Amino acid sequence: MQHDNPAFPSASLGLAARTNEGGTQETAQTGHSVSSKESCAPLGGTRLGGADQGGAAALNRLDKRTYFDQLTQGQCRVYIRDYGERLAEIGWSFTSAKKPDKAGKGESKNKLANQDRAARRSRTRMRQLILSAHLDHLLTLTYRENQTNYAQATDDLARFVRKVRRAISGWHYVAVAERQERGAWHWHIAVKGHQDVHLLRTCWLAVVGDGNIDVQAPKQGKQKQRLGVVRYLSKYLSKTFAEDDRIFNGHRFRASHGIYVPCISIPVPKEERGRLMEYAISQLLNHAGKVGHIWQDDQMIAGWACSWS
Repeated sequence: MQHDNPAFPSASLGLAARTNEGGTQETAQTGHSVSSKESCAPLGGTRLGGADQGGAAALNRLDKRTYFDQLTQGQCRVYIRDYGERLAEIGWSFTSAKKPDKAGKGESKNKLANQDRAARRSRTRMRQLILSAHLDHLLTLTYRENQTNYAQATDDLARFVRKVRRAISGWHYVAVAERQERGAWHWHIAVKGHQDVHLLRTCWLAVVGDGNIDVQAPKQGKQKQRLGVVRYLSKYLSKTFAEDDRIFNGHRFRASHGIYVPCISIPVPKEERGRLMEYAISQLLNHAGKVGHIWQDDQMIAGWACSWS
């Protein structure tokens, strides 16, 4: 099974009106909303296009430009992920050659900020896997009994997956556990296309004895079904961060091996280093034909943008 790993900027879905999460490798959430109903921009980030930005935003950009100009060494990075069907996201950053001092283990003064970054990394990685594997349907596995043992629930999921993959070669999934108020666990799983419900039910009952399954597609257009699945699972993934971390042992979601996540590194011409964001967005337009949300970090030269809104 594949677990959450860093990759790109992120938030529940990486959404936020005209702005969102960012960083190069998953950073994102909270900020000033512009048009989306969901507030998903990254902590310490700015949602571009807001009416309340004013001179403060201009000063912030000037400070970052001055900071950038003062650096004589470093690396500009632009990565784009094209998921097909005009769904793509891009991240950019400038990394100074001077490495910052790191606090010793357990000595960080920004524990909450670190936890927020971990949550964003999980959401980002999960989004990338779902979009890359074209997972557009939702499978739910439930128990008849009040299964409160999380270790047993994860073992049951693993056994279920092995049975299904013996019958369906290349069956991909991304799964998030949810604990109900009564304490019982069940699984929300992203899968691709229409499923053999009889086969899935047979495999699940062979593992747990008594339970049920349900498969459905998000009530959205075909192109947006994958985004609907991302939003749905992100909601449950966020809930896991309110749970006892020792229960999950750092594994907030489960995913099949073998999901290829596209990533293209785009060289940054020397003359474009002073306008990194504009250059990255132009590349997103070249790949997807449109720009949806944009997020720019307030503390460093980094940002993220996507083609969906």
